[in-house]
Amino acid sequence: MTIEKERPASWLRDNRGALPSIITGIAVALFWAGGGIGWIRHLAGAESFMALLTGLYIALATVAVSVILATLALTDLAGRYARPRNRRHR
Repeated sequence: MTIEKERPASWLRDNRGALPSIITGIAVALFWAGGGIGWIRHLAGAESFMALLTGLYIALATVAVSVILATLALTDLAGRYARPRNRRHR
């Protein structure tokens, strides 16, 4: 018994509909990995109270949008891959 490895090109062809959700999930993960450090540095160097407050509001908005995008992407991927693959078409 040998296990054949599927080629990346055929995986992309078979899962083309899931690609936007996968890319969104990766982008949100990179945002959280790098964005946190950058925003902390930016807010620590704020010159005035208004600059700090504006930065906090922008950070809050980007965090809220990233959480919504991550939830939508994960819901799409979970629904897409939780379905049985061997359904018969009528």
